[in-house]
Amino acid sequence: MPGGRQALTLLEVLAWAVFFGAGGILWASGILLFAKSRLSRTKKIAWTLLLVAVGAAIGALLPLDAIRNRFLILLAALPLLAFVDVRIARSNRNFSFWFRACAFEVCTVFGGAAITRALLRAI
Repeated sequence: MPGGRQALTLLEVLAWAVFFGAGGILWASGILLFAKSRLSRTKKIAWTLLLVAVGAAIGALLPLDAIRNRFLILLAALPLLAFVDVRIARSNRNFSFWFRACAFEVCTVFGGAAITRALLRAI
């Protein structure tokens, strides 16, 4: 095809819809939880910058489809990650809390990766 572009398969369209749709919803849910957390503003900023920096590093190394595919794998693993956090933290927080917390972190990293890759493509 002209410009090296290939037609997207139905599966790829669905994968991108999940990446942007579910990713956006989960990130929004998680950021609200994160904003209300008892962490100091400095810790919130530092943690968010670390997540974005990890995402930028991933975005500098991987193409967009690889970023999306790894995100989908972690999205499928989110319930397991949340369960592990519930067991490790042994706090008064429930599964839903940890699911949203993990979702915020995963979506921030992979959103940062996708933005970085898109910016690198544009340059």
